[in-house]
Amino acid sequence: MGSADHSSIDGSTRAGSLTGVLLISRVLGLCRDVVLAMLLGAGPASDALRAALKIPSMIRDLLAEGSISSAFIPAYEQQKVDGGDEAAHRFSRAVLTLLLIGTSAVAIALWLSASFWMQWLAPGLENPALGVKLFIELLPFLLLVPLLAVLRGLLLANDRNRSAAASQALQNAVLVTVGVIMWNTSVGVEEAASGWIRAFLGGAVAALVLLAISGFKTHPMPVPTMRIRVAGIGRFSADLSIQLLSGSVVYLNSMIAIHFASSIGTGAITHLDNAFRFHFLPIALIGVALGTIAGVDASRLVARQQSRVLAMRIGRNLRNALFIAGPAAVGLSILAEPLLRLLLQHGKYSASDTDGTISVLRVFCLAIPLACLCPALIRTSMAMGHRWLLICSSGVALAVNWTLLTALEGQWGVPGLAFASVISTLASWAILEAGLRRRLALPRMRSSAVLGNTLVTLAVAASTITVSMLCNWGISDSFTADLSTLLIGIPLGMVVTVITGRQLCAIETQALVRLIRAASSVLRRS
Repeated sequence: MGSADHSSIDGSTRAGSLTGVLLISRVLGLCRDVVLAMLLGAGPASDALRAALKIPSMIRDLLAEGSISSAFIPAYEQQKVDGGDEAAHRFSRAVLTLLLIGTSAVAIALWLSASFWMQWLAPGLENPALGVKLFIELLPFLLLVPLLAVLRGLLLANDRNRSAAASQALQNAVLVTVGVIMWNTSVGVEEAASGWIRAFLGGAVAALVLLAISGFKTHPMPVPTMRIRVAGIGRFSADLSIQLLSGSVVYLNSMIAIHFASSIGTGAITHLDNAFRFHFLPIALIGVALGTIAGVDASRLVARQQSRVLAMRIGRNLRNALFIAGPAAVGLSILAEPLLRLLLQHGKYSASDTDGTISVLRVFCLAIPLACLCPALIRTSMAMGHRWLLICSSGVALAVNWTLLTALEGQWGVPGLAFASVISTLASWAILEAGLRRRLALPRMRSSAVLGNTLVTLAVAASTITVSMLCNWGISDSFTADLSTLLIGIPLGMVVTVITGRQLCAIETQALVRLIRAASSVLRRS
């Protein structure tokens, strides 16, 4: 049941296929956020639900969407090289068993101390009892996470990138469907919050079934085993521990921010959470997609000891990510007002809630270019075994965030929380970049390329601002003006990026074109 090695295929094309599925998932995620905003607004029930979701969602994101890909695939690939498919299957079964034991223990511990964790996470909740109730209802989800994580890791290792990403899209689709039903039946806010938790669990089960079906033809279904001590499990455990430490920085920073936001006032948690989700959209479509491909390539090339090829491929991956991320960050910052007004300002989500979210999102946008580089740096460092580099970057980022938040003491409101996160991301990137360059001969970015990226970003900014001004000046109806701004501004930004890049002879332009074509192909088939 082995699969062909597709790593020789251009990384942007492979990332584009993954981006297409991620785009579907993220669009459904935006729909999910819109429905949730309509249901709960930015009131006490919304803050309680978002706080309750934070810890289980963090564990899901770390295992099923991040750390497993980085820790599982290198050891899995090494087992395939050393012992063939049978050894790799034994390894996957041992990993599943180990994760089930771990998440079961975590679920029991969280259940016994649910009140403590919610009080620590969000001490300023207006309805803390609801937060604890929702948190406990969500804990069974942790028992599904190991299955989701291992099945997704197997699909990624076998180059089934689209199938691996489709599970999250299905869960979002379930949430949107249930949310619309609750909206049409006019349930109370607390009942809607509890219904959202049940829909979250149902969507996770549906995603698990989809992953199992998708992987049936590429690998045997892993089941728990009593034989945990198999070849590769030591490396996996060490890599996973380090990856959890490094990967948890973003989520720990988010949890720390929620802790401080709960003291600012009702609605602050919701504004912060919505802004974070919107700013993460380009990071997922660019950074996570390219970073996932970089991690798979790095695992294979390290196992084959092809360091020169690895340096060239990862260097190209980073240049492509930066070339695309700069215009994306500027475009999102400029389009934040019409985007959030159009998507969030409905139902119980007021105009003041929208304005508060816009100001936070624009601060978060400052971190997008560097945040898009971090996934590839983290996955490459892990594949090369540089665990202390990840520990160092994680520790510094966490310390920077906590220090800034403590120093500010809420003086800048929710935007100040976002600013601390931006500086933390900068610190993490700087350490990862410098540390990896000491261990891998990554090609340095030319000054002409830096100038070209800057000019492309400025061209996108100018075109987007022009579109926004013309639409607001020529269209009196605000809804139509916002919709027109987005429908014209987003595709125009991509066109301007490609045209300007070609005029400047930027080689990353072709990578962007390939990525767009591959993503479009996935969208058409979907």
